[in-house]
Amino acid sequence: MSIDSTTFVMGTASLQSGLSNDNIESGSALYVTCRPNRPDNVPKAILDGSRGKPPPVLAARFENPQFPFEFSLTTDNLTPEGASAVDGSSGTIWWSGEDLVVSARLDSDGVAATRDPNDLVGRGFYSPKTKDAAMIELQGRGMFGKAVTSKK
Repeated sequence: MSIDSTTFVMGTASLQSGLSNDNIESGSALYVTCRPNRPDNVPKAILDGSRGKPPPVLAARFENPQFPFEFSLTTDNLTPEGASAVDGSSGTIWWSGEDLVVSARLDSDGVAATRDPNDLVGRGFYSPKTKDAAMIELQGRGMFGKAVTSKK
């Protein structure tokens, strides 16, 4: 079944105070993902190793963004998991109507598989009930995040 073109999420990513577009390397990319805002399901996590979180339902990559950066995620950005359980009779996606956690990462080298201590990260929320844009402030990873992502 095909899904009619729809905009699911709109938002704005901005830089933390003290950072500017001058700090952004050429070739960087902004990755934005969305997943339903549900509590972790610990029993499910034990059984299937999913950590209990629902899978990302939307994902997008934006090259060389300038901030503040406005984005929208549409049917073109659906992940296989996000589009996998569509109600055939109504065309409704399984997570339709749920609040979403919107996560963003400004990846300094533009490669999603790499993690750099200097990548900027942020998170916001989107509610389809209010349709207010998700506001995400990108900031440094902090001491733990930098330690985990540092190259040995």
